[in-house]
Amino acid sequence: MQLPDIFLLAFLLILIRLLPGQNLRRGAMLVCSCVFVFMFQPVLPIRGLDFSFPLWTILLTVCVYGAFSRENPLKSRQNLIDFAFIFGTLLLISLTRFFSYDGILSASRPPQLRGILPVIAAGAALSFLLNTAAWRDSKWPAKLFIWLILIILIVLKTPQLALLFSRSARSLNGQSAELALSTDIRWFGFSYIAFRLLSILIDTLKGRKADLSLGDFLVYVCFPPALSAGPIDRWDRFTKEYTAGPKNQAAADILSGFGQIALGLFHKFILADALAKMALSAQNAGQFIHTGWAWAALFAYALQIFFDFSGYSEIAVGLGMLFGIHLPKNFDHPYLKPDLTKFWSSWHMTLTQWIRSYVFNPLTRTLRGNKNHPLPQWLIVLITQLTTMLLIGLWHGVTLNFVIWGLWHGIGLFVHQLYSHKTAAWLRSMSSGVQKIYTVFSTLLTILYVSLGWIWFVVPDFSGALAFFGRLFG
Repeated sequence: MQLPDIFLLAFLLILIRLLPGQNLRRGAMLVCSCVFVFMFQPVLPIRGLDFSFPLWTILLTVCVYGAFSRENPLKSRQNLIDFAFIFGTLLLISLTRFFSYDGILSASRPPQLRGILPVIAAGAALSFLLNTAAWRDSKWPAKLFIWLILIILIVLKTPQLALLFSRSARSLNGQSAELALSTDIRWFGFSYIAFRLLSILIDTLKGRKADLSLGDFLVYVCFPPALSAGPIDRWDRFTKEYTAGPKNQAAADILSGFGQIALGLFHKFILADALAKMALSAQNAGQFIHTGWAWAALFAYALQIFFDFSGYSEIAVGLGMLFGIHLPKNFDHPYLKPDLTKFWSSWHMTLTQWIRSYVFNPLTRTLRGNKNHPLPQWLIVLITQLTTMLLIGLWHGVTLNFVIWGLWHGIGLFVHQLYSHKTAAWLRSMSSGVQKIYTVFSTLLTILYVSLGWIWFVVPDFSGALAFFGRLFG
């Protein structure tokens, strides 16, 4: 999100909140959510792709709703109204091609209608088909969409696959495949959209029923403030607050919301952008000669990525408050935590909570449930820590350095858990003064470990990362 987007969205959210009647507010928010999926999508060099990605986001959300909903949309008046709002908005955005060559509500001029309307109609038909009696009690639609979402994520996060997709898309469009780049494939917000869709699909497979209308579900998945950088809210918590409507505290929410937005703007556009001028990057990693400047650049990057990410999260939380939605907090002073476990409990908290709920806890229960061949506790801890952190690394990108970054933290968490288990009684026996000194030392050690791990995160190639380590300790 850029500054104009933030201010426009803030104005619209306040305006929608002040509309009379809950149904009118929900309809306006549904339209707003659809529109901003298109408005936030950046321009791409492949013709039509910056329109197709937002369109696929909406249609995928509608189809996932058909896969888990137990209510026939044809018999629900609210769902029929929601369908009309959604597809009416898509048609309106498509029609803007006749008024502009640059794109009014979309990144660029929409493609011709004869290429858009069949896709929209196919998405609507598939959603209804998935919700027919023949499919309604089957788990296959949910499983199918889980695999589809995972495949899309793998393609988007794997540079080689993204490059192959770019070449194919360029060839189909009559563009030169030789100019293809993996960065051509930028599906705005899909990383966060995927987690929201996966959460409700996994809960559906576990037998947890979701009583949602189509419109409420789409607003949850595509809530504009959280599209860019999260946080990843739980569907049940979000929709409970959303369907209840904003409470009679608009002035307090708006005041608090603008306070959060101001804090986020300061963190992102002042602190993070200023630190970026001296921070370690993929471009300057090989240019440092003196060890001192290399260390300064590394710590500058550690602060930059925190202020950048936390700034966007604070802006999202503030924007949500303007509408009356209290999104969960995503960062809680992570660099002030005395160990790696507490760091990950306060860094990108909604992501770690999602991974804990849907990966770590089920995997732990599975490993502990083997009574015939029980695994030792230390091995269970090692497997679960490495698996979950490896997945977080791969979520950022399917590359060797992201794999190493994930394993770096997985091993760190495993070592800390073993160490803390062995020394817990000893630490409790120490005086308060010694404990404070220990806390300061352990906090500094955690900052150092996390900062060194960022090298694998920011430097894209293995040899470049090793070379930078050599400059730090050379």
